[in-house]
Amino acid sequence: MLSLGTRRGSIYITLKAVLAEFGTIALEDRRDMIRTLNLVVAGLTLALLAGCQPPAQLLVEKAYVQLSPVKDSPSVLYFTVRGGPKDTVLRSISSPSILRLEMHETVEENGMSMMRPLASAPVPTRGKVEFEPGGKHVMVWGVDPGAQKKGSAEFVFSFSTGEKIVANAAIRAIKPGGEAAGGMAH
Repeated sequence: MLSLGTRRGSIYITLKAVLAEFGTIALEDRRDMIRTLNLVVAGLTLALLAGCQPPAQLLVEKAYVQLSPVKDSPSVLYFTVRGGPKDTVLRSISSPSILRLEMHETVEENGMSMMRPLASAPVPTRGKVEFEPGGKHVMVWGVDPGAQKKGSAEFVFSFSTGEKIVANAAIRAIKPGGEAAGGMAH
């Protein structure tokens, strides 16, 4: 029997006694004991590692506005939401530097891509929801010239849990030739 005491000495003595008895056990029984011990150690290791995982935190990251190259056409906001300790839903996005924002999703129907309005976006616990080219995105109308000059705008992301996250988004212009500032293609 293996018992673990709270003092280092009692653990050593117990293990020493087990090892002394180990030599008197038949070879097949030793193999079974080793397998069992390996499973116990693996289980304890996994339990300890699970406790090391940082707590889940709802957050918004990698946010940027891709400006439209056409003056009066809408621009687009992309970002990633990382889920927190419980399921939630992204309900709305606002910004004092933007005239109008609408969440959309690009879908394929009958072989054609089209945009559909998106009322909300579920965010699973510890999950990830990406608003990216070709998928979910936010259409942006009327970017404040001051924010464009500054190169960033502040956005407020509101969730069904009541949480509100403020995130800054870089504002990127299209370079001549169709390449986005920062090296990304539109």
